[in-house]
Amino acid sequence: MNRLTAPIMIAAVLLLGSLSACADSAGPGSGRTSKPSDPHSTNDAYANIPANEIQTAGTDVDFMWEPKDPFYGFNKYPIVARVHIESIGAGRTFSPIDNQHVFPQTVGKMTVREVYKGDIAAGAGVNYSRVGGTVTFDEYWNSLNNAQQEKILRLNGGAKPADAKYIKAKITNDVDLEAGKEYVALLTPRSGQDGRLSEYSVQGYQYGLREVKGTGAETTLLNNETHEWESLGSFVKLP
Repeated sequence: MNRLTAPIMIAAVLLLGSLSACADSAGPGSGRTSKPSDPHSTNDAYANIPANEIQTAGTDVDFMWEPKDPFYGFNKYPIVARVHIESIGAGRTFSPIDNQHVFPQTVGKMTVREVYKGDIAAGAGVNYSRVGGTVTFDEYWNSLNNAQQEKILRLNGGAKPADAKYIKAKITNDVDLEAGKEYVALLTPRSGQDGRLSEYSVQGYQYGLREVKGTGAETTLLNNETHEWESLGSFVKLP
């Protein structure tokens, strides 16, 4: 069984490891993104960032997941739905919902196509958030507390790492969310301090975001571990 802990609890370890990685020179194995940017993209904010200005920083996470139970995620999370990612709006290191700095997240808009479980309406356009995102180095740095910054400075010979303009922070083995694609997603509703629903958080890392294609009985999902397409019923409890 894999062990899942809340993202906020792993932030300090991840940020420290990520920024020390930024001090390394770029090379064939440096972890820089290779996907070319699209300067004309209007629905993917990340595509407008030059690829050579991004440093990828990953981390391992202990998390709870039972691979022998195909419906573990379906049973664990309150909402399971097929969604279309309309946009990737931005990366953020401050959550207005939690009113605190967080590990980088991706936020944007999505449309609900089908609902398999939970209180959400098909056809609804909603906000989403997901752990992992691309932010400016300064945003990343300013989200650290003093102790975290001091540790990184010590690892980097007393200097602030400055070889990357942007940091792409992600969980090891997680998949990238892509604008324009459809997924079956495990979701948790998030409300602001005023109690009003604000966004839906995509849960479960690579296990909770499965690319989907086809309709009806022909619907299949991409298994992010085996890279094989599987039936919808292998992940979702159908009527």
